[in-house]
Amino acid sequence: MTRKLLMHVGPVTIDYDVLVAGLRGDTGFTSQEFIEAMSFSLKYLRRLMGADESYQPFIIPGGGTSAMESVASVLRRGDKVLVVSNGVFGDRWKAIFNRYSVAVDIIKANPGEYVKPEEVEEKVNEEKYTLVAMTHVETSTGVREPIAEVTKRIRDKVDLIAVDGVSSVGAETVKAKDYQVDIYLTASQKAIGVPPGAGLLVLSDRAVARLSDESVAGYYLNLKNWVDVMRNLEEGKGSYFATLPVHLIFMLSKAFELMEREGLENRVKRHERVAKGIRAGVESMGLDIVAKRPEAYSNTVTGVLLKKANPADVLREVISEGLELAPGVHPALAGKYFRIGHMGWVNPNDVITTIAVLERVLKRLGEPVNVGEGVRAVQLTYT
Repeated sequence: MTRKLLMHVGPVTIDYDVLVAGLRGDTGFTSQEFIEAMSFSLKYLRRLMGADESYQPFIIPGGGTSAMESVASVLRRGDKVLVVSNGVFGDRWKAIFNRYSVAVDIIKANPGEYVKPEEVEEKVNEEKYTLVAMTHVETSTGVREPIAEVTKRIRDKVDLIAVDGVSSVGAETVKAKDYQVDIYLTASQKAIGVPPGAGLLVLSDRAVARLSDESVAGYYLNLKNWVDVMRNLEEGKGSYFATLPVHLIFMLSKAFELMEREGLENRVKRHERVAKGIRAGVESMGLDIVAKRPEAYSNTVTGVLLKKANPADVLREVISEGLELAPGVHPALAGKYFRIGHMGWVNPNDVITTIAVLERVLKRLGEPVNVGEGVRAVQLTYT
């Protein structure tokens, strides 16, 4: 069987050492091995998020959406929330908060654009918001929001700031403490490079202080029910509220160990290098990128616009050549684009393979591409 190259937006290719770390048949959530793995993972999560001891880390069952929904734990009836959306997953913030007894406003960018910091500042000057929720990298378009600049403009004007880092944490520079973000969250299956199954968050002291019985949150994803469990596990004490994804935590711990060995700065630089190669290859083929501004290019996702070929045909054909990419999901661009995910354990050789396969497939499907120029551009990028 030929090994497939997974250049998807998540789940991503998993390092074999990470996978093997979860192959345990006799380990429960009260075992010392699990408690040690969980303690290490919680501590490392702070470093990954650019947080310090004033932040409480959480690792909860589910994924990115469960982490997002758990943010309702800091809200109370009648609170006002502002959602800053650059696409489908920014809109998800609004869909989540609309299920609760809070008021929700939204600022939206056109596809490929991002909401400008001054627009967010203008909005918070008009209204008093308890929470502003943003997306660091919008997975549907590959657009990166300038989180540091936005928070600098609004920090003193809102109570809490939450950032969805599902497609950024582990591949982009993330500094929760320096940016003064109260809640930074991500999921296991993206740039961290672990199978799906866990939502990961850090909460500032200010956010933790909002956890109370007055919260609009439900039961399972109410962080008030998890906070003592997380504290106990970090201290090396067994604790229980609901069953955590035990085997996934072993894989997460191994992934964090590999991250520590690589170094977070080196990991971000590797992702920057990979992303630069992807964009060089795509543009040299003669195709356009969904993200319209270079400052908004992300290290993890590149949306590719097509002129003639059907994206569904492209995705089917590349599979036959051992490559898996992701469909476009932004409704305004339906039938016009596909996405390349480049996060986790990716390297420059993966980029060359991806661009080479795309050149062949797109040529067969009648897309006007410069065959050979994409691969050449990647090689020159890495020379």
